[in-house]
Amino acid sequence: MRATSTSWKHLPPPSTCEPLGFEAMFSDAEAEQLMLGLVPKQMEDKWFIYYEEGWLRFHRSWTGAFIYALRLDGSPAGVRVVSSWVNGDPEQYKADDIAYERKLVCFLIDAFLLKKSDARFPMPSGVSNAPPGLVQHSLVGRAYPESKADDDT
Repeated sequence: MRATSTSWKHLPPPSTCEPLGFEAMFSDAEAEQLMLGLVPKQMEDKWFIYYEEGWLRFHRSWTGAFIYALRLDGSPAGVRVVSSWVNGDPEQYKADDIAYERKLVCFLIDAFLLKKSDARFPMPSGVSNAPPGLVQHSLVGRAYPESKADDDT
């Protein structure tokens, strides 16, 4: 079933956004998967993702905060991201490392929307003492085996 704006509670776009600079190309079949989105099923699911009016929208499921947006557009080779932003409102989200935010969005897409079994969680810098599984759970919810954590940030 396709996620829509009415599938879960969420907030409107933040008053301040920062360019994300996320670039990606997807096949038509992958784009169809992206547009299905993701509706949380349990408390451990931390993201609500849906597609509307050309934008793939990523919200934190507990707060409803609108964190990422990716503008998708068709091209001769498939569907590409033509614009992207991350929430810049420090009351809602703190994006200190834009390069890491791009990696996290890529992981969310690969693991949750495209369901790639080889998706690797990117560990943020500065958390070397924390168990990877705990860090992953706090940021994205559903755990993957810790062996799939990517320490190359």
